[in-house]
This record gives sequence, C-alpha cells and structure tokens, in this order.
Amino acid sequence: MIEIFKRNVFFLWMLVAVLSSCEKSKDADTVVEKEPINTPAMAQGTLPLNGEPCADVEAVSGEPLKVLVLFQWTAAEYAVNYELRVFESQNEIYSETLTSLGSTVELDRGKSYTWAVNAKNSDGETVGNTLSFTTPGEPIGNYVPYAAAVTVAFDEMTSEMEVSWIGRDEDGDTLTYDVLIKENENLIIEFRYLSVDSLDAIPFVPTSYYEIEVTSKDSHGNFSISKHSEIAPE
Repeated sequence: MIEIFKRNVFFLWMLVAVLSSCEKSKDADTVVEKEPINTPAMAQGTLPLNGEPCADVEAVSGEPLKVLVLFQWTAAEYAVNYELRVFESQNEIYSETLTSLGSTVELDRGKSYTWAVNAKNSDGETVGNTLSFTTPGEPIGNYVPYAAAVTVAFDEMTSEMEVSWIGRDEDGDTLTYDVLIKENENLIIEFRYLSVDSLDAIPFVPTSYYEIEVTSKDSHGNFSISKHSEIAPE
C-alpha cells in the first residue's frame, strides 16, 4: 500500500509539473500587441488668407466696431477635434475646440490678428503654423505687423537647411525680427533685432523636429509671433 501511495504521489507531482510547464510555454508564446500611436497630422489654415486684409466677413448687428470673421482649415489625418486659437499681439483672445473644419468669430474692426489650429486626438496634439490677417475698418492706433510667413528648405546633399521669412506691415512700417530655432525642443539658435529676412545655412539632423519662431516688430512697440514647425528628411 505504501509503495502504491508513493507511486501515485509521484505521478501526481509529474502531472502538475507538466501542466505548469505547458502554461509557462503558452505565456511565453503569447505576444501582447501594443496599439499603434497615431499622432494627428497638421491642420492647414485656409481662411482668412495669410498676410492679407480679411474679405470673408459679416457685419455685426448693432455693433459697428465689430465684425464676424470666418475661419476654415483642412482636415488632418487621425485628428478627432481641432483647437482654434486667435491672438492679438501675444495675447490669446479666443479659443474653441471643435469637430468641424471651420468657425465664425466676432472680432474688432481695424486690427491685426494671428491664429493657428491645433489637431488633437487621444494620442497627442500637433500644433499648426501661425497665420495672420487684418480686419476691415479704420485702424485703432497702429497696426500690429502680420505674422511672418516662414519657409524652410532642406538640402539633403549638404545636410543643411535654409530658413527665410516674409514680414509685412499694413502701415508700411520698417520691421525687425527676433528668431529662435529649436531642434527636438532644444534651443540651438537665437537672434535679436535682425533687419534681414533669412539666415545662413544651418546643419540639420535627419528626422529631427524643428520649431522656428519669428517675432516681427515695428518701431511703435507692436509685434506678432509666427511659429512654424518641420520634420527634417531622413
């Protein structure tokens, strides 16, 4: 009897060991697949036209110094919603999150504004490039300069990029520029009070994320900030 009992215990122990080994093998063979991260693409503003007096406006009943401005932008891949942000100089005066590709905003007549649209989803947010316009009407004081239109050209043969911009002012004032450039969120270049509209060629790192910020300033203390981002080619 004792021998039979010992034999049964041994077989039971072996069975438990085999089952445990099978479970471990299953766990090892099971690969947990992570869901892909799909950060939104960049939304591109289309209205108001950049760097021009705004034509797509409506009068506001009973408010002669106000105007309704139509904002529109392109759809961005993977975006769930969009944040419209409007600035007067550096001050944010309007912000709204929408699922549509446009909105109408009440603004003052005779002023310069900058704006951007950020594309969003649960994986992240992609900040849109800065655009600017002026509203129709007699200016209230001196116009703020338009946000500079920034251009970045990558030369893959030399691994250098060229940064330039076009600054304009509705009053025709002479402008100076402050320029900041970040590479993967690290500041690599900073210039103040430039009178030129381009920089010497800058070495770039493939696939790096570059942020260019150009502040346009007139002699009256008015300024606008333009933000532009690019990903360097491989």
